[in-house]
Amino acid sequence: MPRREGSPTRPLDPMLQPAMALPPPIPKSRKQPGVLLADADCARRGLLAHHLRLIGHKVSEATNAATAFELFECHHPPILLVDQNLPANGAERLLHHARDLGERTPPVFVWSVLLRDRDHPYSESIPACDQLLTTPTDHDELRRAIEPGVRLSRLLQSLEAERESTRLSLETAHRETQRAHAATERMRRRALTDELTRLGNRRAALEHMKDCWDKRGPLGVVMIDLDHFKEINDRYGHGIGDMVLEAVADRWKRCTRSGDQLYRMGGEEFLLLCPRADESIAATAAERLRRALEEHTIPTDAGPIAITLSAGVAARSVEMSSHHDLLRTADRALYQAKDAGRNQIRRESSMRRAG
Repeated sequence: MPRREGSPTRPLDPMLQPAMALPPPIPKSRKQPGVLLADADCARRGLLAHHLRLIGHKVSEATNAATAFELFECHHPPILLVDQNLPANGAERLLHHARDLGERTPPVFVWSVLLRDRDHPYSESIPACDQLLTTPTDHDELRRAIEPGVRLSRLLQSLEAERESTRLSLETAHRETQRAHAATERMRRRALTDELTRLGNRRAALEHMKDCWDKRGPLGVVMIDLDHFKEINDRYGHGIGDMVLEAVADRWKRCTRSGDQLYRMGGEEFLLLCPRADESIAATAAERLRRALEEHTIPTDAGPIAITLSAGVAARSVEMSSHHDLLRTADRALYQAKDAGRNQIRRESSMRRAG
């Protein structure tokens, strides 16, 4: 029959007396898993806890199920020693809890050992435990009862440490990869960007133009040259000339059609790329840029400076075999505009009619 609360405890086996020859404490460098010892028998609990601490375990002690549950939540010990005769069906409740922890996602490992008095029958109502330890016992039996839990706990800790190390390594590699990609992207943008005007450069223009050409859709191009820009550099210096180029680019950005793209080809030459546009649409876009300069001077440190542009417009046609043909055609139209007196726009189609 179960021992009643407050009844005298059964004398312990002489092997568990304090005078017994216990093994020496293990080195502190070898950390043992924690143990929750739930036993209402004060003398037995104290002696078992003493032995467990000698072999390196951190022991949490409880005299009832309520305290044991609190310690479970606080310390999450991987090894549970529970007295079969714990009051208020405590052993049954604790073992159920240990089993439930193992069924969680992710599972929580608990090695459960049921302490059973040698003279008390095993209660079939108590759920299965991992190990049954009959008391009184000796330290070797106690050690054997918890040793599988110790090994499994260490294995799981090792796997968890390895998993965490792998996770950290992957995170580090991911961050390094992101930094490398970001650095590569910055270098790529820098290689494709004109530093002064922050427009795409000649290389970017040709790459974009080829991409648009390969899509086989309508494509308009405007080649632009700032009129008499060399005279501005000669009169005011290259610093003022750079201010003019920067201001012109900023002004054009504000009046460029959505989807069109401006590029600085070098010096005072620019290109306006007009995807999905025929010659008429491209010419209209070029006229907006021309008016933006004609109607307003450029403010500089040397005072306002008036400047105009000449532009040549071309659009994709069946006679062209590559985007280079389109660019050369727009360039010829540009020279026609300059020869005609500058500050004007010439179309490739008008050149054909004149020819």
